[in-house]
Amino acid sequence: MAISFLLGILIITILGLFLGFGLAFAAKIFHVKIDENVEKIIELLPGVNCGGCGYQGCAVYAEAIVKKEEEINLCAPGGQKVIDEIGSILGKKSVGKVRYVAKIQCLGDDAIALKDYKFNGDEDCYAVSSFFGGEKACKYGCIGKGNCIRVCPVNAIKRDKLNRVWIDSDECIGCERCLTVCPTKVIKMFPIDGGYFVACSSPEMGKKVKEVCKKGCIGCKICEKITGDPDRIIVVDNLAKINYNSKVDLRSAALKCPADTIVPIKNQKLYMKNNKEYKIEN
Repeated sequence: MAISFLLGILIITILGLFLGFGLAFAAKIFHVKIDENVEKIIELLPGVNCGGCGYQGCAVYAEAIVKKEEEINLCAPGGQKVIDEIGSILGKKSVGKVRYVAKIQCLGDDAIALKDYKFNGDEDCYAVSSFFGGEKACKYGCIGKGNCIRVCPVNAIKRDKLNRVWIDSDECIGCERCLTVCPTKVIKMFPIDGGYFVACSSPEMGKKVKEVCKKGCIGCKICEKITGDPDRIIVVDNLAKINYNSKVDLRSAALKCPADTIVPIKNQKLYMKNNKEYKIEN
């Protein structure tokens, strides 16, 4: 009995050693050597695997840079620092592209946005929007169920105590994942140095907007008159539109906006806390 037991252990051990050597030999024979520069670039990239560069992950992008001579300035999270470091490896120079961040063009929260009904199903924006365009009376705004929050790789998308979803530009890496999961397409990309954005998407007439939301653009054109530059901001289809090719300061227009829908791109975190007070004090 004991001899059979020991013999079994011996056979398993020998078999294990044989398979181990076999795998080691196969690994050596079929090993694909990774280009040294690819490995260096992979180490430099942030490893977020956000897909913002157009590739499935950082490793794939690194390989494309070396083997396909892809542009070295496609990694938004890495910024100019990573571009310069990759350039030093490959002997190339490049300037980072204008940084864009995602913003939600809606300020309608549970306290100020009228609702048609209460949805009791899955916490999913597409599920809610399939029922009469969503809970909110305004069918152009944020559904608010957090699809974008769940796909953000860096947790840049927040929810405040009034159930309003917003994006912190300090943390956003511009990967655009949130844009792909928003049924109302209320999330848009804005240049980080663009100053302000219009946090409303409704093209309805002012009277109707005010009936369903206290923070909606009413198309009053006050921003137009104060700025005095149609190349910077203009009301089209009842909604203010900002041209980011112009650098005219919109602070005065933001201060005078009766609905407070002209919101800072960079400092929305402070604006979300203080609303009008922030814009007056800064």
